[in-house]
Amino acid sequence: MRPHDVEVGQTYRVRVTRQDNPAQLLSGDPKRTEMDLVVFTWLFDAENEFDLTVTATGQHLGDEPAVTGVWVSETSRVTTPFPPEAAARLGLPSDVDYVVEGVLKDAVTGQIVSRPTGHTLTVPCRWLRPL
Repeated sequence: MRPHDVEVGQTYRVRVTRQDNPAQLLSGDPKRTEMDLVVFTWLFDAENEFDLTVTATGQHLGDEPAVTGVWVSETSRVTTPFPPEAAARLGLPSDVDYVVEGVLKDAVTGQIVSRPTGHTLTVPCRWLRPL
């Protein structure tokens, strides 16, 4: 799509092929490891499609016009703070904040549970298609 045709608040279909160089979306940010892993898998797929709700226009990826938006995907990964009192009971140093990362499971059945998760992503405008 052309940048001036994209509207904030609208949802568009994003189509990513190997020729589109999805590697440009890798952030290297440790806080975005899960999203970087998703993008990394796109490097090996012939094509990927997902819906993106645009939250900002006028962005750029290199020289290319881009938009920022939210992509909602299903995940079973969770991260939660580890309470300081629990860390103390385990004899861990008190001057460190801890988090627990893992997979969300149903306690009774042991089945992995998925939940929707929003990811903020900046993509080139040319990857967008109207729904």
